[in-house]
Amino acid sequence: MIGVAGSAHPVRLRRPRQGSDFELLRASALGVAVGVGTAAVVAFAQVPPLLLVMVPVGLAVAFAVFASSAAAAVLLGLSIPEITDVTGGHLGLHVAASDVLLVLVGLRLVAEEAAQGGLGVVRALRPVRLPFIQYGWLILVLLALHPGFDSAVKSFQRFELFGLPLLAGAYFAMRGQHMLVLRAYVLATAALAVTWPILRSHGLAAQLPKNTTGQLIACAIVLLVAVPALRRLLWCIPPLLLGLALTASRGSVLAVVVGVLVLSIMAVGPSRRVILTRTAIIVLTGVILYQAVPSADTARLTSLTGSAGTSGAYNIQIRFDYAHDAEQLIAAHPWTGVGVGNYLAGDPHLGTQTTDPHDVVLLEAAEGGYVFAASFVLMILGAAAVLWRLRRSEFAAAAVAVLLATVAHGLVDVYWVRGLPVLGFLLVGMACGLVAKQRARA
Repeated sequence: MIGVAGSAHPVRLRRPRQGSDFELLRASALGVAVGVGTAAVVAFAQVPPLLLVMVPVGLAVAFAVFASSAAAAVLLGLSIPEITDVTGGHLGLHVAASDVLLVLVGLRLVAEEAAQGGLGVVRALRPVRLPFIQYGWLILVLLALHPGFDSAVKSFQRFELFGLPLLAGAYFAMRGQHMLVLRAYVLATAALAVTWPILRSHGLAAQLPKNTTGQLIACAIVLLVAVPALRRLLWCIPPLLLGLALTASRGSVLAVVVGVLVLSIMAVGPSRRVILTRTAIIVLTGVILYQAVPSADTARLTSLTGSAGTSGAYNIQIRFDYAHDAEQLIAAHPWTGVGVGNYLAGDPHLGTQTTDPHDVVLLEAAEGGYVFAASFVLMILGAAAVLWRLRRSEFAAAAVAVLLATVAHGLVDVYWVRGLPVLGFLLVGMACGLVAKQRARA
């Protein structure tokens, strides 16, 4: 700050923006490089021409993610409910839009952290590091015991489904952009709830399964109850509830109940009143909308037995068959399992062959034995215990509620698939990131 002759007022010299133009150029170049690399791989692979349409889309998304963290946050939130396979099933691995966005955000995060000479995001996750490290370590052990290209790819995707959301959640929280992710997720899920019956009637039921769709909607409902800052989106509750009822997914309804119960237990101070008020709104709205749900869907929602003649009896009975087949596989490989992503059991002639027993604990036990199943339980409960100690901080209750609600549904349906577990781990990362940010200010 210097004085100017003939003036009593000092003049403040504006400090140059330190490397901001260079940072933008570097981020843009990296985004283009990633997009071009993706385009090259797709272009030279033997894939249908329709897949090439995704190349310019991928280029645009990659550029947006690397050019703007706010755009990355919005795109990530929008991508989670988009569960269709962007490769059309031609790569032998289900790749949803959220998988692509998480990888791009992860690359941006690494580039930014490397440029700043630190790993602040990783340090923010220290409170929950032990539960997740022990699970990740066992994935590597199982990969060593069951080597192979397919096992490596599926193990990487398992890391991507919990590790990248943790990092991304902490990253956006520390930048103050976490609410962009959550608002985008709620809006995208509300749109899915409204359009899902129409899409299903046009033959997209295989790409948009009712239970997966129902769980995404259930997580959005729990979010609206848990996060006071989402009050402007409470108008999404009616379409979300109606969409949930039309999926007739009993596991998703169970997830909402579990999530709300966790919130009521963990809530402290003024937030408890907000949660109780919003829960009452949801119950009242649900009772009203229930009258408009077709009788076939209501019968399915209220049918909880596999007795012949009841609605949904086949689905309930086949889950018993899945569990029986999984138990036989576990008995054959009680300690080393068959490897992550290698589950296959059942009889194709009886229609019971499946790559997932529709019970996440049985899946973990079949993939890696009893120890791996215990490791998964320790990961979930360990993270919940850490956040219980931090329950007075923002998003801790929401993270535990969504995390446990998703696992509750995973006990009767698929878990490690598409974008289902992403939101819970994102919220865990956000809670840790906000705590780290508050401690840095103190």
